[in-house]
Amino acid sequence: MKLKTLVASTAALITTILLPAQTLAETPPAPAADQETPFYDRHKIDISNLFDFYEGLLISDAMIHADAMFDAETKWRLTLRQMVLAGSGHHTARSAYQLSLMGVPLAEIHAIFAPDYVETLENPRLEAAFTYIDVMGSYPITSSADIHALLRTHYPDRQIAELMQLGAINNAMATHDAVLPIATDQETLDWAIENLSAVGWEPGHNAATSPEEQRTNPFVGNALMQAVAEIDAAWVRDDLGAVDPVFETDWVNYITGYDIPILTFDGDQDGIEEPFDAFPATLLEWEAPGLREANLPAAGTPPFNVAAYDYDFYDGPQGTEASVPYSDRSQFDTYWARQAAFGTLTMDEYILQTERTMEFAEIWSMFFVYQLASGCVHCQAHGAFGIYDYTEADYFQSEIPPEDLPELIAYIQSLMDFERSEFVEPAQRAALRLARDAGRLPTRVTAAHIEELRRHFTDREIQEILAIPVVTAWLSGSMQSMAVVTDQLSMSWMLRHLGPMGWTPGVHLGLPNEQRPHHMTQLFDLLVADMNSGKVPDAATEWTGLPVPLAVDADGDGVEDAFDGFPNDPSRWADTDRDGIEDSSDDDIDGDGIANTEEVSLGIFPYKADSDGDGIDDPTELNAGTDPVDPRSL
Repeated sequence: MKLKTLVASTAALITTILLPAQTLAETPPAPAADQETPFYDRHKIDISNLFDFYEGLLISDAMIHADAMFDAETKWRLTLRQMVLAGSGHHTARSAYQLSLMGVPLAEIHAIFAPDYVETLENPRLEAAFTYIDVMGSYPITSSADIHALLRTHYPDRQIAELMQLGAINNAMATHDAVLPIATDQETLDWAIENLSAVGWEPGHNAATSPEEQRTNPFVGNALMQAVAEIDAAWVRDDLGAVDPVFETDWVNYITGYDIPILTFDGDQDGIEEPFDAFPATLLEWEAPGLREANLPAAGTPPFNVAAYDYDFYDGPQGTEASVPYSDRSQFDTYWARQAAFGTLTMDEYILQTERTMEFAEIWSMFFVYQLASGCVHCQAHGAFGIYDYTEADYFQSEIPPEDLPELIAYIQSLMDFERSEFVEPAQRAALRLARDAGRLPTRVTAAHIEELRRHFTDREIQEILAIPVVTAWLSGSMQSMAVVTDQLSMSWMLRHLGPMGWTPGVHLGLPNEQRPHHMTQLFDLLVADMNSGKVPDAATEWTGLPVPLAVDADGDGVEDAFDGFPNDPSRWADTDRDGIEDSSDDDIDGDGIANTEEVSLGIFPYKADSDGDGIDDPTELNAGTDPVDPRSL
């Protein structure tokens, strides 16, 4: 038998990972004139005005950066590295300043900016984590089964789940900064100018262009740490899981630096909060006369340079060749990191699953175009099928009339080249350009995109348009990192209608035991309702088609009891084989009778007695001459 050598040498594997099997097409840079255009009144279109969405974003950000399976300092180091690569000036400054406040020497902070930083790390475990983060900060689609194999060599599944959530939420934050560059608070800005100029950092678009834009609030990281404590205090655990904490408006104001009025009241339930609703008692009207005219760009603003943004952005199926199959990826389910997942699901529900100023077809068209640019074929399937699914006349209850289906399919296909689509009007084309140009890191979104949107949309509509790429970026990063298996319904639909155009499921085609039966939109409302009532496990199991254990954490160490080898000891958690010996001191972590060092040399996962999850443990496969890391080798 010839075993696949997964991890015989970490350095060798990293080299393999960082060399993609195919060259990715380069996205042309935005025109210099557009890059120099100042952002106009961006405080008016701050997506914090989408209160529920922004609350979800902040919950996820706060929880994923708190001490848990990884310590907070390590996660901020990882975040800084990802933001440097993603080109997010605001979040680079924020992360570096946070590390400084934690006592990290400036020389160590500067080192993270170096292109070859990963190669300088002497700790193999950290090297593996930063290798994953380097992929997430540049082009998440290049994540592969080799990444999974590398991480599993050094971390248990629960820790990997947290790391992948970190990469995904950071992807969303970097995109947030791209579509609406945050005006960095004065405290962070002053520190970064003084301490990061030596490594090439510049304020760029994150320096406010007006007093109204400048955030003078205390450093946002301090507020996030306070939020973590408040979340922990408000989060109620019982046998059903986690219950949503309730936040006051003042907390969001403290985070953002703005004095946001109470925005959660919507008397006519048309999705428009009353401060933005000119007709608060009328369901079908919200826009005041003359609002659009008042929102137009200032006189003399040059027209959008369409030709500069007309480029081929869909390269067909992307990814890397995997030397190994994905092993038990179902265990990477994000519901293991429940508190962060709740926030991200809140974002998803608020932006993608509810009609407000935009119709479902418009929302999911932006989602689809973003994913065509990002390369996440799983998300492409959900986006295209979402357009179809939400277009049904009676939500989830009827089929589109057969005579209307060809035109709808033609419209979805045309989004692969929307600049020339006969189905796309100028206003929608402007929104699709924003989605497309946010789809890769670093993005090519500029103030010119916002000015183009202002020719067609009000500020309230632009808020919603800008929020879509943010939540989409989280989903893209998360789904690609975990190589989530596409549900059979969406996959079959895509293969039937877009397969002839070259679409393939790629790494998201699962083994029979991994296949998810449901499309997310069909169970999302039920899922959110169940989460709000504390019934997370049942809903998550139904949605994913996988059994999800209860989120009970008796000792409060951040590790649910189902994964805690020492459920009553908050200082210890890692005991994979439950033999009473902590993993750090256990010579045979998975208890399969093969020493950790020997498993690594053979390319077998030391944290799993059955490395390929095929039901046959590793010693049996070795004795039988079958491959313990290939579930197809029986």
